[in-house]
Amino acid sequence: MPSADGAQAEVFELQAAHRFWQIGCEHGQAGRWAQAVLAFEQATLAASQDAVYWFNLANAQRHVHLYEAALANAERGLALTPGASLGLHLRGECLAALHRYGEAAQALAAMEEGGHVDTSAMLRHASMLGALQRPHEAVPVLLRALAITPHLVRGHALLADALRDLGLKREAVECMKTVLALEPGNLEAMSHLSFEKRHVGDWSDMDQDLRQIQSALLTRAPRQPRVAAAFGLLSLPLSPRQQLEAARGEALAIAQDVPLMPPRQGLSESLDDRIRLGFVSFDFREHPVSQLLVQTLEAIDRDRFELFLYSCGPDDQSALRQRVQAAADHFVDLRGQSDQQAAERVRADGVHLLVDLAGHTRGHRLGVFARRPAPVQATYLGYPGSTGAEFIDYIVGDPFVTPVAHAAHFSEKIAQLPQCLQPNGRWRPLPAAMTRAEAGLPEEGFVMCAFNHTYKILPAAFDIWCQVLRETPGAVLWLKQTNDQLHENMRRHARLRGIDPQRLVFAPVVSYAAHFSRLALADVFVDTWPYNAHTTASDALWAGLPVLTLSGPSYASRVATSIVRAAGLGDLAFDTEADYLLALRAMAQEPELLAPYRQHLQTQRLVVPLFDCAQHARELQSLFASMVHRWRRGQAPDHLRVAEQSKTLTPEHRPSMEQMP
Repeated sequence: MPSADGAQAEVFELQAAHRFWQIGCEHGQAGRWAQAVLAFEQATLAASQDAVYWFNLANAQRHVHLYEAALANAERGLALTPGASLGLHLRGECLAALHRYGEAAQALAAMEEGGHVDTSAMLRHASMLGALQRPHEAVPVLLRALAITPHLVRGHALLADALRDLGLKREAVECMKTVLALEPGNLEAMSHLSFEKRHVGDWSDMDQDLRQIQSALLTRAPRQPRVAAAFGLLSLPLSPRQQLEAARGEALAIAQDVPLMPPRQGLSESLDDRIRLGFVSFDFREHPVSQLLVQTLEAIDRDRFELFLYSCGPDDQSALRQRVQAAADHFVDLRGQSDQQAAERVRADGVHLLVDLAGHTRGHRLGVFARRPAPVQATYLGYPGSTGAEFIDYIVGDPFVTPVAHAAHFSEKIAQLPQCLQPNGRWRPLPAAMTRAEAGLPEEGFVMCAFNHTYKILPAAFDIWCQVLRETPGAVLWLKQTNDQLHENMRRHARLRGIDPQRLVFAPVVSYAAHFSRLALADVFVDTWPYNAHTTASDALWAGLPVLTLSGPSYASRVATSIVRAAGLGDLAFDTEADYLLALRAMAQEPELLAPYRQHLQTQRLVVPLFDCAQHARELQSLFASMVHRWRRGQAPDHLRVAEQSKTLTPEHRPSMEQMP
């Protein structure tokens, strides 16, 4: 039996543990989580066999982003009380923060399987399944949670995401309507609702939706963190300032309570030292970002740059993934690492310039950048707009897409490439022989190709296309085949505009090579606005298909003009809808006017700047070097501009539209 002294000592230890626990709780309630960690550590030292103290310590460590330590202490508590609901929940949350989504889903599923009904854990479980791209598993979890608590705003929002990923886009729209009914001022829900509706060509109440979004952006308090689903707003006719506000609110939410790393000093480094250049992307796989960038990565001068590629997305085992991986000096898989761990890896690698390739798109790791692991940080290519982030120094653009006169539209400093900001190579497949019948097109008649994502198609563009269809017997509009709900709505829109719905042709998904072969069958690619074709425009030009585009004030609305200029077809870029219509009408009435453009693309494909990846790599690395050199001189980031050129090609390489009526 224990002695009296031993028993008394044990009582003192338990009392001390309880007192430290109370202190930790007081700190936690006040948001002083670092102090709470110290107090709970003392509690666990005094009473190491009490699981509650380990769980409280783990929770406090989670709040200060010490996820590995928090996970270990949650496991200690679970070892003492196996199956404890709090421990399982903490395990799942820590694993989620470490981007170990599969393990997190298992831990959270174990809660429900053990009879612990916790709707917040169920929502986190569903979000993990969504991140794993397993929406068919997420839906029943969400339905069970909503059956318990029908008014869960996040539950309906996650259900909308899962249904969208399953192709049930109309059902996703209804879920977002429920979110707004429960929380009318939810800007994220407004953005998602508008985005989901446009995915299926549902333009009902578009003006009202737009007014509500604009009002919510206007009433946002300065520096208020607010998730606004900024990407979905890029395809709406909002002002660039409104888009910046949406991005800024999202960036503030990402950076909230994030610990900054100590700054690095560059004055001790020589301007000639090799630059350590890092790129962070979810899309080092079969994806447009890698398709565009791979040859530029391969062409970067390794004597001047040491290349680090940080991958946070899936390994799809594709040939493109392997090619991207081979292009790097160091290829680092960040999956399973928290933002803090990833930032520490970047800092340990000594990266001078870290480049974001995602912006506010799915799978981004802006949380890594928020910690400031590199002395210079930039965004490039993957997101057509400002990140709104104070922790991103530069946005890479060009004189047309990001003129310095538009600096107020960006939180970053503008860094301009001399030609087009979009990298392109010469490795795309060349069109092979294909008949119109094989592509599902009529053998005769004018074909307008509109292969942009359907959420980019707005009534203004569709009105013009239908006007030309009415005036041009036998003409057809060629759209991407996505889902039956879209087809039904687009045919209805055509019918309301006096067009036989059969004159809309939907193109199914085909192989990458076959896609270029069928592109060559169209007469003209008709672009959308305010979100232009980007990679899709370059694909069309490579296939020899002229691109007719319209530019506006925002980044996303100016990219296609930059692209066609770099292809030597600047005459096909317009500033007004009236001019766009006149040009398209002329093409439809006299298709032979397009012959010089097609010939130009076919004969100059390997000459035009758009597809000169070696030159693009030289220009890009020169721009990157300028960013790093400013830091090494002790200078703050500033705009890096080039004189805008009125022409990208010599006159003999530029076909003219002057002959058009």
